[in-house]
Amino acid sequence: MDSDKNQTQENVPEENAEVQGTDPLEQARKAAEAAQKEVLYVKAEFDNYRKRILKEQEQAIKYANKQLISELLNVVDYFDRAIQHSKTLKTKAEPEVANFVSGVEMSHHELTQLLSRFGVEFVGQVGEKFDPERHEAVGQKETEKSKVDTVLEIFQKGSMLHGRLIKPAKVIVGKEKN
Repeated sequence: MDSDKNQTQENVPEENAEVQGTDPLEQARKAAEAAQKEVLYVKAEFDNYRKRILKEQEQAIKYANKQLISELLNVVDYFDRAIQHSKTLKTKAEPEVANFVSGVEMSHHELTQLLSRFGVEFVGQVGEKFDPERHEAVGQKETEKSKVDTVLEIFQKGSMLHGRLIKPAKVIVGKEKN
């Protein structure tokens, strides 16, 4: 009987160990699972961090020359004004003046083509619907009902760089007659 009693006592601690989870093998397995989950979590966090950094770098490169382009857009505006004022000269002028005006127009065209190759898009055209995201209304003019809230005149073209607005177009917008 003593041997039965000893066997029962020996079995009880083993059963209690399994019930309480103090089995060293089980504890090691659970610890390994927890460590594996933690490693997967850290790996996922690192992948997200890496992707975010790559995206930020891409954006920084894409818009790195924004300030230079903004300055060049001022030059385009000067060309626009010069061409606008020269239209009357070109028709009345001597051939040398007409050739000079043509040279200014060609320079303007080349500069706008260069900017477009670097992702610049010009916005603001007469007749398009007024969009406060892309246009800055500098005035209103009474017009017929069909042209209400449309761009009637452009004072200065707007521009976007890779789809992001750099400066809005300055426009006159149609309003309903009183």
